[in-house]
Amino acid sequence: MAGPAPNDSRTDGVLSSRTILVCAVAVAAVAAGACWILFAWYGHGTEADRIRLDGIRTVGTIVVGTGGALALLLAARRQQTAERDLATKRAELRLREQANDDARHDATERRISELYLKAVEQLGAGKAPVRLAGLYALDRLAQENPRLRPTIANVLSAYLRMPYDLPVDSADPQPRQEREVRLTAQRLLVQHLVPDAPQELFWSGVELDLSGAVLFDFTLNSAALHNARFAGARFIGDAWFHEVTFTGTTRFDDAVFENDAWFVRATFSGSADLGHTVFRGEARFEDTEFVGTIMFRHAKFEQAARFDHALLRGVARFSGAEFERSARFDGAGFMTAPVFDDEAATQSAYFDRARFGKEAWFDQVSFTNYTTFENANFDGDVGFDGTTLNGASYRPPQLQSDRLSLEDTV
Repeated sequence: MAGPAPNDSRTDGVLSSRTILVCAVAVAAVAAGACWILFAWYGHGTEADRIRLDGIRTVGTIVVGTGGALALLLAARRQQTAERDLATKRAELRLREQANDDARHDATERRISELYLKAVEQLGAGKAPVRLAGLYALDRLAQENPRLRPTIANVLSAYLRMPYDLPVDSADPQPRQEREVRLTAQRLLVQHLVPDAPQELFWSGVELDLSGAVLFDFTLNSAALHNARFAGARFIGDAWFHEVTFTGTTRFDDAVFENDAWFVRATFSGSADLGHTVFRGEARFEDTEFVGTIMFRHAKFEQAARFDHALLRGVARFSGAEFERSARFDGAGFMTAPVFDDEAATQSAYFDRARFGKEAWFDQVSFTNYTTFENANFDGDVGFDGTTLNGASYRPPQLQSDRLSLEDTV
């Protein structure tokens, strides 16, 4: 059987009060005895005794000074030891605080992961209210954790990209409920893409990918989008991109706008691909600025297409585009060569007061009904080879006079 634990005061080497008292009494007794002996031996008052006492006094002073120095040394050592102990305790405290911080961080990360996984699981639930709860949970999680915003924006976009068939039976509530869920996902996503919104609502660094999505009454006015992808998307109801700033590569190729598409005063700072896009309603691009390359190759405009006062600074290609109604470019500015070749077709076309800063190519374009280039300015080479109006060869009147002058000269 183990013996009793040793006394802490002994193991730690700490002097007890009793020991200190005994030592003090012993020192006082020795000092008193030494004084008595010295007075007994050298206290006769002779000159020799006085000299001896002075020598003894000097030696005593040296001894006392040495003792004081030793006491100071011991005090310094004690102070050093105390400071080391304090530094050790502070280091241990910092380690404990770091361990606590790490534990809290790990707990927070686990909680965030659990909330994220739970919300994502709710998106796959069969009941619409559960899916709605998952959407709001993800939105709240992103608001509280900015680093998760791009990821959660991708999750919301992925949900909208999932296949969705428009309801055929109006009595079936499931498609209507899913439509409401998708409208909520659109609203939650869109509200975080507008820089003019309150600072806590705007999510920076989000690249929107809604390729192939079915979108209802999509409204993204005044938003800022980088590398936005809407390729193959289907817009049910009017689509609003009023004053949107597009940067990077923007894709609307193969998209279908079932109703009007509004891009009024939008800015495309990078390249934009709207090839094979179908506009079943009006396509409104008034006062829109295209800085980079804009592609409308084989796009189909079933209603009026309005590019009034648009500014096209980069290459604009309308090769093979089909304008079934009027195409208006009144007051538009083309800083580089627009291309309308490759059998592009249009009904009424209005290029009133348009300015073509460089080359302009309308080869093989088929105009029907009314077409005008009244007061249009062509500053560079112009091509109307094979261009027809109602089946007859066509060339703007101001260019016909130029051709006649050239033929007369020849």
